[in-house]
Amino acid sequence: MNKHHCLSLVLFMLLIAISCNQPTVIEYVSGPIDTSSEPIQELLAIDQSFTMNKGKGNYTIKPVARYQISARVVSVKSYSSGWESTLSSIDLALVWGDLADPKLDNTISYRQQQRWYYYRYSPACPVNKTYIINHSCNNHMIPSSDNIHRALKSIKKNDRVKIEGYLVNISGTVGRKNVWWNTSTTRSDSGDHSCEIIYVKKLRVNKKVYL
Repeated sequence: MNKHHCLSLVLFMLLIAISCNQPTVIEYVSGPIDTSSEPIQELLAIDQSFTMNKGKGNYTIKPVARYQISARVVSVKSYSSGWESTLSSIDLALVWGDLADPKLDNTISYRQQQRWYYYRYSPACPVNKTYIINHSCNNHMIPSSDNIHRALKSIKKNDRVKIEGYLVNISGTVGRKNVWWNTSTTRSDSGDHSCEIIYVKKLRVNKKVYL
């Protein structure tokens, strides 16, 4: 095999690898995502718990509420350490309402670190701290499929997303250690345990829909 054929084969294999990592779009939607409304949450009356085995862990996932949020992404952070990352390797910091307007980024900044998100706003910011707390959140994303996982990994800052699924609590064992991780069920909290843990059943990123 000559050098030309070797190079062609390498490029072909590279294209296959890239395409395998791309999520499959199930639908294209022409209209914009409405980020003006509050997230929709419906508490569940019936236990819908299910189990999941990931890495060295055995987990019980307990949905506590149906959940839907339409928002702008202001930060994306990937994680690879800790048992939590085997379930949720991606966190999204999301904003909606007035905060969805990118013009406000001139007076508000966002960043993520160690499964938290942080914001900073200037005196010129047209909204107050309470409004920011009530219209922004950090979200631990648990994909329900490999395709949604690939789609989550494709999300970039300033994308508009619509996420449908469940807020969930997690309990289980990793080796001999008992672990737990509970979701927030209100948008008005802040600090420790105020992040939403979302089991994602359907995801729209801009005009692309994934299952």
